[in-house]
Amino acid sequence: MNTTKTPFLDTIYHLRTIEQVILYDKVITISKEEEIDVISFLETEYEREILDYPGIAPRFNSAAALWAAKTVYLAAQLLLYREHNSNDLVVLLPDYNGKLDASAILSADICLRFLPQIIMEMQRIDPEDLVIPILEKHLFRFHYSAIGFEVDIQKIDFEILDTNDCLHQLYIDRIAQRKAIKFTESDFIKKQLEIGFGDYRKIFWAQL
Repeated sequence: MNTTKTPFLDTIYHLRTIEQVILYDKVITISKEEEIDVISFLETEYEREILDYPGIAPRFNSAAALWAAKTVYLAAQLLLYREHNSNDLVVLLPDYNGKLDASAILSADICLRFLPQIIMEMQRIDPEDLVIPILEKHLFRFHYSAIGFEVDIQKIDFEILDTNDCLHQLYIDRIAQRKAIKFTESDFIKKQLEIGFGDYRKIFWAQL
C-alpha cells in the first residue's frame, strides 16, 4: 500500500487488520477516490464478518460504513492535532443522515467499534474537550458499538433490536461476551439475557 498517497485508506486498513490507529500525516481532506477504495475494503471486511453472524445478516450499507470510517479517522486526527474550533467540529463530524436500521448499525460497526477507545483517550487528555460530546452523541445512536464502555443507558433506544433478528442476537451476544454489566440496567436487555441463558444464567454470568 502506498502510505504517502492514501492516508485515509491506510489508517482504516491498519485499524481493521491490527486494531491500531496509525496516522501518517495531518490530512483532513479525503478524496473521492479514497472514499471509493475504503468502501470497497470495508464491504470485503463486512462480507467476511457476516459469515459468523446468526441468521440472515442485513446487506452492507456503504453510506453508513463510510460515515463511520470518516468519523473514526477524523476523531483520531483531532486527538493529535488540536487546531479546530467548535464550528469546525460540527462540519468535520456530522451526524449520520441516513436511515438508522440494522444494516446501518452493523455496517458502521466495522469501524465505529474502535471509537470508544479514542473517546477514552480524549477524556484522559482533556475531559473538557469539545469533540467528546459530539462523538458520544454518535455512539448513543449507534450504541451497538458502545457495548462494554461507559454510556448513559437511559439515553439508549433499544426498540431497534426488535426490527432485526440478526442484530438482536449479535447485540445480546456482545453484551454477554464483554460482560457489559452497565447494559443490564435496562430491564429489556436483562430479560433478553435471562431468556438466552435459561437455567445456566449463573454459570455463564454470576453477576446477572
